[in-house]
Amino acid sequence: MLMDKFLKYYEDPDFVRWVLNPTKDLEEYWDDYMKKHESEKEQIRIARMIVSHLQSAPTPNVSNVSKEVFSSIITELDNKGRKSRKKIILFSYFRYAAVGILFFVMGVAINQYLNNNRDSEVFENIQVNNSPGYSTLILSDGSNVQIPEKKSEIEYKPDGQIVINKKDTVSTPRIRNNENINELFVPYGKNASIKLPDGTIAHLNAGSRLAYPSSFDGGKRVVSLMGEGYFEVVHDVNKPFIVKTEELNIEVLGTKFDLSAYPADKIVETILVEGKVKISKPGFHLGSKEYILEPNQRAAFDIETKKTSISKVDVENYISWHQGYLIFETQELNRVIKKLERYYNIQIGLADPTMGMLRITGKLELRGDKETVLNIFAKAAALDLVNTNESEYMLR
Repeated sequence: MLMDKFLKYYEDPDFVRWVLNPTKDLEEYWDDYMKKHESEKEQIRIARMIVSHLQSAPTPNVSNVSKEVFSSIITELDNKGRKSRKKIILFSYFRYAAVGILFFVMGVAINQYLNNNRDSEVFENIQVNNSPGYSTLILSDGSNVQIPEKKSEIEYKPDGQIVINKKDTVSTPRIRNNENINELFVPYGKNASIKLPDGTIAHLNAGSRLAYPSSFDGGKRVVSLMGEGYFEVVHDVNKPFIVKTEELNIEVLGTKFDLSAYPADKIVETILVEGKVKISKPGFHLGSKEYILEPNQRAAFDIETKKTSISKVDVENYISWHQGYLIFETQELNRVIKKLERYYNIQIGLADPTMGMLRITGKLELRGDKETVLNIFAKAAALDLVNTNESEYMLR
């Protein structure tokens, strides 16, 4: 089909990047690709033309495309062999219809691509002047507030004041809107909770970052997460709450759920406690499926295969971290170790890598002394724990 020839390019993020923001590596890749696929050169040229002309369109509407561009592309598409007047008319009709749809679809795709590019860069654009081991609140004016305590509690008041650990008060920048992005950065070894401007509470696990606006104006409440967060979302039927990660968007009206999206992990997990959430991929994907979670369900998105699986779970096994303890039920030792490494900002090695496949069940209180907690963990796994230096341990 005509459209299939073009859709294969716009659905390729590397192709869109090559057209909109070319780099040396992308130039070399596509030059080499066209040398190996001579028959696709013309399709690629036209696809590039469409993408480049649509990149500045404010809304993906067919009527917004200039007549000159539309005409030039149609001319190129219809400039090949014609056998009869009847065939020409029918063929042209279907080509016009197909290209019209193609313009619309690609307009949506590029618009979404540009928006998602901005979303993915939100953490890159915020500078963290962080002292080692301190949680940091980065305000929209660029100022940093460092918090040395192991657990931070941050609350946005209606008058614009920010209260930290129920004692320190910080004034927010005078202009507060959706464009002014703030961030809470929580390093390994720390955790935090924040009451956002709408009253929603987000508990952040160690090694996490949450970006959010100074106020939720408009029709949506949008935040971005890197790491793990447990959210207690204030209900607002007219203003859905959306958590964006690099791989998924989670949309809710009012609910409690846990979302784990660490960059180093191969799985993005969404655990629903109350209410209902909708899970979708960011950007525009033809045939992309949306998933609706019910309470006590877990959605696991595999970053490599791009597949999502849903299962019924005991949610306490996934959300207990924000209450100061871990529950694991026949869980691989490797996964428990990773959680402890993040929580305490340490490294735990295994004398035999195959030990990581061992299954372990139990409950581990995290609020006690670190050494005591780690020794209890080692005993539960029937292993010996050796402290090799201040922040490194070995299980054998």
